[in-house]
Amino acid sequence: MNKFLIESKEDLEILIINTATKMGISQAVVEKDYWVCVVLDYLFNESKWKDAFTFKGGTSLSKCFRLIERFSEDIDLILDWRVLGYEKNEPWDKRSNTQQDKFNKEVNQKTEDFLQNQLMKDMERDFREKLHLSFEFFINEQEPQSIQFEYPKIFPSPYLTQNIKLEIGSLAAWTPAMEVEIEPYIGEYYPNVFKEKTKIRTVSPQRTFWEKATILHQEANRSENKRMPRRYARHYYDLYKIANSEVKIFALKDKDLLEQVTKFKMKFYPCNWAKYEDVLNGNLKLIPDQYRFDEIQKDYEDMREMIYGEYPDFEELMKNIKEIEKELASKLNN
Repeated sequence: MNKFLIESKEDLEILIINTATKMGISQAVVEKDYWVCVVLDYLFNESKWKDAFTFKGGTSLSKCFRLIERFSEDIDLILDWRVLGYEKNEPWDKRSNTQQDKFNKEVNQKTEDFLQNQLMKDMERDFREKLHLSFEFFINEQEPQSIQFEYPKIFPSPYLTQNIKLEIGSLAAWTPAMEVEIEPYIGEYYPNVFKEKTKIRTVSPQRTFWEKATILHQEANRSENKRMPRRYARHYYDLYKIANSEVKIFALKDKDLLEQVTKFKMKFYPCNWAKYEDVLNGNLKLIPDQYRFDEIQKDYEDMREMIYGEYPDFEELMKNIKEIEKELASKLNN
């Protein structure tokens, strides 16, 4: 966190106000982005566990690759399961469905114990040494694989969750990955504030493309009596944005990666209605039945404040997703 830590609250406040004005977004978003970068710098450069993490998810798409213009509130991290005592390929051992379910639960429990008894305590100690402001790390009982960071706040927000949630899971694939440099929005507009950017390891955007596509495939097969999780509309927006970049071209050349992503989900996150076997047969379904549209649209409109760039209207968004679905069907079956 040393690279980005601004000790003067007054200096930080002025920089946030000016950056928010230049970007045309809320001060609370710039403030949270700053603390997200402070945490990432710590995790990948100062933590004793720095070699065990890989960054993934929506925040990686925006901070690392500029593929989306959506502020993601959480930090999604993969924890190398070797930290928990497993061999590199041990989770892939062949097991019965019952044995696999037992193994998955065991890994999750070990992850929760590690977060509670190791990582959170280390973060608390290390941040206390350098951050002389009011903050707190805690874990909610309802989300035992997430560490919440209640960072020092200057700017309140009625819509932004003003904690940073570190979602850390071990049952996730960390390859292919690459090293990239990131910095807070403040550094982009005031390049002399920080001496350097920070390097972090992140999952490749090609893998994230297929992760998002298979999420939409699962949602397209969700039955009418099962509600879509909140804030899932972001996956439609994210896929739309990634598909309008060269990442899609590279992803389509790597069908093996799609197979890896799908088989990983089938083994570690089985879902009897997701129809992942259809994906393996080249039939990726991205568009749900019509009864789901109102729910997705409401969720999409609720996330409007989190998008600081192009905001396609819902009809355009779904039209584009349909075109992507057609293109994938054509390319995957050739």
